[in-house]
Amino acid sequence: MATPKKHRRIPDGVNGIQINFCKNPLCTNFGIPAPESRGAVPGGIGSYTLIGFSGRGRVLSCQLCKRTSVLRSNLAISQELIRFNPSDYRHQNASCPDESCDSFGMGPTQFPQLYYKHGVTRRGEPRFRCKRCGSTFSCGAQIREQRKPELDGEVLKLLVNKVPMRRICEVLDINPATLYGKLGFLSEIMTSFSLIQEKKFEDGLVDLKRTYVSIDRQDYFLNWGTQFDRRNIRLGATVAADNETGYIFAAQLNFDSTVNAEDIEADAIARGDYDLPPAYRHYARLCLRRDFEDDGITDEKSTVDTDSELPDLEVKAPHSGMQVHLEHTQYALIFRLKALLKSVEKVRLFVDRDPGLDSACIGVFAERVTARTTDVFVVQTAKNLTMQGKKKLVSQVNRELSNFKKNFPDIEEKNLRHQLVVHRLQAFQAESERSSWFSYPLSDMADPNKSIQYQTDFKDYDIDHLARLYMKATLRGVDRFFMQVRRRISILERPLATANNANRRWHGYGAYSPLVVERALAIFKVYYNYCLVGEDGCTPAMRLGLTVQPMSIDDFCNR
Repeated sequence: MATPKKHRRIPDGVNGIQINFCKNPLCTNFGIPAPESRGAVPGGIGSYTLIGFSGRGRVLSCQLCKRTSVLRSNLAISQELIRFNPSDYRHQNASCPDESCDSFGMGPTQFPQLYYKHGVTRRGEPRFRCKRCGSTFSCGAQIREQRKPELDGEVLKLLVNKVPMRRICEVLDINPATLYGKLGFLSEIMTSFSLIQEKKFEDGLVDLKRTYVSIDRQDYFLNWGTQFDRRNIRLGATVAADNETGYIFAAQLNFDSTVNAEDIEADAIARGDYDLPPAYRHYARLCLRRDFEDDGITDEKSTVDTDSELPDLEVKAPHSGMQVHLEHTQYALIFRLKALLKSVEKVRLFVDRDPGLDSACIGVFAERVTARTTDVFVVQTAKNLTMQGKKKLVSQVNRELSNFKKNFPDIEEKNLRHQLVVHRLQAFQAESERSSWFSYPLSDMADPNKSIQYQTDFKDYDIDHLARLYMKATLRGVDRFFMQVRRRISILERPLATANNANRRWHGYGAYSPLVVERALAIFKVYYNYCLVGEDGCTPAMRLGLTVQPMSIDDFCNR
């Protein structure tokens, strides 16, 4: 086993990413990274203390405001960010296919001197020839040809209308291998189309002055494949949605199907990764075998920016590919969101109360938070409330509005709800010892018992402006997408937990392969944005101005 190299005090910045700094917007150290070299700054701006945190790596403590946050690997975030562009990711990871060759694992992106250019494929993807062994390969997609292409549209139509995988095979008279190949083909062409459209955001071609984005996570439990090991595979999808138009800016599953777990595990041991704190590891992005065996890791909610998603004893590693640490997927998704919205004047982020998600938003958008062009709110609601309970809350709100109108008869009807929020905010701000959570007075069926925590409050907004922002605070955009995922994709429907299975999840139509979940989610994200029409006759992409009419299934299959 190799002796691990002596690491720097703080993980190195990578490709302009350095996320290890104080996440308190009101602190002088906010946005100022801790020194990467050893030897702490003794007090003042840029002064931090490292605290050992057994089982979860190291914690960075700001000496000015005493706020703590877990150290993150900038390399892992950078590596995960590339996955949002599958083509770039394939190019970076492609190498000589001969495992006995010395160039195996050393791709032409990092080691161009090891390869000759060898033309292009029929789809225009570059090909290379290894100088050492003569093997040729391309950086393109693995799926090059389609058998029975006339069935692609039927597969897509059945998939997004909650037809189970086996029933799709039965209806179309195809075998599972053909079906899974078509899912790979569809996810590839639909994702490529979406990336081309979203380039308009990065180029400033979308006229969007303000955007209100909701961010949340949804977990998927995969069925076990053998009676001898009934542990589930649990994956999490983090999604960012525009609340006004419903457009899904980004959706990413914390699973990488392109890596080989056995090779990574062997190399991690050889590099001494297990002897290093998580943020300093070469493979910090990926969940290694011992991460699943550590029974000290939980899903606890905490005010400290902690690792939250690592599995417990009843969850196992995927049988192919590797699971990605959720916090790196979340950071990468928010960096992707920042790139898409760089031309938008005002960005308001509304996040669920997942551990670390709010601090990730504040950290990634730190420059914009300081410039007052981005604000972050945490939103929580009573999600488990019954329909009867929700209706009771709505009745209470209506009664309170009536009473408020009686007490302030001069208020116009159209401003009544706004003025009630203003009134409550004034009382909230006047409390000498108040909670950081504001109890929103206008509960409805979608957001019952809503509480809001304003994370980037610089006390610079007047009460009317602040009330309007609180009235915009909701997770409806992302919640609607998650609801449609459950209703329209059979393998992603919520599983059942039963007592006789020790609360393990099982669903008769559930997925067994993480790769299928990855492809189905990628397909549905694009279908939701460009094909699914709302009551106004428009798709989310049409509301944003990306397209002028709904896309049909044939538009994708005939590309």
